[in-house]
Amino acid sequence: MSLQQDEENQPKENVARPLKVGDVYPATALRLNDDGEGVVLLDGLVTFVPGLLPGELADVQVISVTRRFARATLASSVRANVDAGPQEGTVRAVPECSVFGLCGGCQLQHMDYRAQLTHKRNVVQAALRRVGNLPELPVADTLGMERPWRYRNQVQVPLHYKEQTATLKSGFFAAHSHRMVETPSCFLESAAMEATVAAVTRQLPDMLGGEVRGVHHLIVRESYTTGRQLVILCLRNPLTRPQQQAVRTLALLPSVAGVAFTVQPQPHGPMWGKSVEVLSGESFLTEVMDGLELLISARSFFQTNTQQARSLYRYVRQQAQILPGQRVFDAYCGTGSIGLYLALQGAQVLGVESNPAAVADAQRNAAHNGLQNTEFVAGSVERELPRRVAHGEKFDLIVLDPPREGCHREVLAALVAARSERIIYVSCNPATLARDLVELVRGGYLVEAVQPVDMFPQTAHVECVVSLIRNL
Repeated sequence: MSLQQDEENQPKENVARPLKVGDVYPATALRLNDDGEGVVLLDGLVTFVPGLLPGELADVQVISVTRRFARATLASSVRANVDAGPQEGTVRAVPECSVFGLCGGCQLQHMDYRAQLTHKRNVVQAALRRVGNLPELPVADTLGMERPWRYRNQVQVPLHYKEQTATLKSGFFAAHSHRMVETPSCFLESAAMEATVAAVTRQLPDMLGGEVRGVHHLIVRESYTTGRQLVILCLRNPLTRPQQQAVRTLALLPSVAGVAFTVQPQPHGPMWGKSVEVLSGESFLTEVMDGLELLISARSFFQTNTQQARSLYRYVRQQAQILPGQRVFDAYCGTGSIGLYLALQGAQVLGVESNPAAVADAQRNAAHNGLQNTEFVAGSVERELPRRVAHGEKFDLIVLDPPREGCHREVLAALVAARSERIIYVSCNPATLARDLVELVRGGYLVEAVQPVDMFPQTAHVECVVSLIRNL
């Protein structure tokens, strides 16, 4: 559930308390909200405090007040509140990153990793109870990582040119802003990616001179399987031919397999332009997932955490219980990785995705793996699934991996009408997942298993896989 939804579900008696910006209060966190912030009551008003764990006491300073809630920051060191009683699963940890709390990338580095996994399970369970009124569903322990650091296979780094020193600085945006927090390191990316970011930012000013101001982001993608990387520059304006020739030499950096650029005049918002031009080297990376060899282009969607993607796909395969020849509808299939994974088991897979470039990637990977039992179609799930169900097409399994807003009503209605034996719903938003499960349960499906997956350790995000069977 989003922060705003969490705020809107607070009791009405919390309205219009006399808090003022700048006031300092002693406060004890009662719990965490879904964004990993401590929830305290200040003069009866729900207040969100980043960095404060349940049962901890600290002085907090109010930074904003609305009718329904307030926000505050830590104004002192935190300490255990002996009067609060034991708080299971909220053990404080020392953050690895020196800019934790300033950079907006991580929210939970101050929490022991086992406690993070418990918190994420609780987030899923709370959404099912609060949004879906489904309190009795079995929620498994969160699938975590043995080493919850250095897991990202893609990093998108904001860049800033410093006129005084004629140098390019890298970092990450502060939470809820476009203010860059300078840092040469990130403990979520590999050391090799970190080295590439440092080398590119060091060399670009010499290559481009003052025109380096037009490079607003650097994207590095890395194959977990091979260690090879793609470097993509995000530019306000296209490179001239001499500039392209200079930038091509970045392919000589260790681990770099290819160099590309995309033109996006706006430095904030979507980083990708309409196209990606490869300047030098390879245009694809290769990932191997249990015998499936995936070609990942510069702009291909692929789960950011390869190790946990493998865990998620294996869980989907386990729950699918697929038999050779069974038909699978892969909705919102992206580049087709889940569908292709099931096709290896002998399923006849039909994937539908609205992004034509992603569909082309799926078709390429099907051909690359010699999988003739797949079809990938460019179109909207909202149109294709209802149309095919209305025409009498039957599917043994339907896999859903929708965007954060979840499934549209027409998709949910088509799922119920399809009467498939099994549905597997992969979600990155527990709130919309809970909302959609209500409709599927009403339509005759039984929730068999709910499995949170920690795709993004040290952050508040949680992925979830739900298996449903038709309740005969």
